[in-house]
Amino acid sequence: MDMREEQSMDGVLTLELRDTGGALLERRRVHNLITLSGKRLLANLLLGKATALPIQWAIAVGTGKGDAQPSDEVLGRQVDRAEASSREVEAVTSNTGASLIRATVSSILPALPAGQVQPLTEAGIEITQGKNTILFNRVRFDEVNRSANMVLNLSWEISF
Repeated sequence: MDMREEQSMDGVLTLELRDTGGALLERRRVHNLITLSGKRLLANLLLGKATALPIQWAIAVGTGKGDAQPSDEVLGRQVDRAEASSREVEAVTSNTGASLIRATVSSILPALPAGQVQPLTEAGIEITQGKNTILFNRVRFDEVNRSANMVLNLSWEISF
């Protein structure tokens, strides 16, 4: 019997644009890249080598055009961020029968002031550890226009 388990970290961002009354206007799900800094943070925490525990989680958004790279430490052009409104960890069974842990970080970006529009094209989870901010992951996506009459709900699932 083969007792090996092959699993990698996987992240999926769900973006939901809602009107100010809460009605869903658009939903997208996009897979992301876990950065080397994000992987290093997990490894250091696992081995007890972290100099400080994470104290804050946020989802940042930007208008950068470059593709996500493992070496990314910041978004291409960050324009806003929202502290996590919820953080959850759960054990789940995938549709293939594999057991995994799923961590979910969610944030809400409120509607912009009247007359403003942000053509968002990227996002990432920022984790504050001590005095340092670490870009855990990054994703590029087709433009989403955030405006005065729309709230942007962001939910990030990280499975491993």
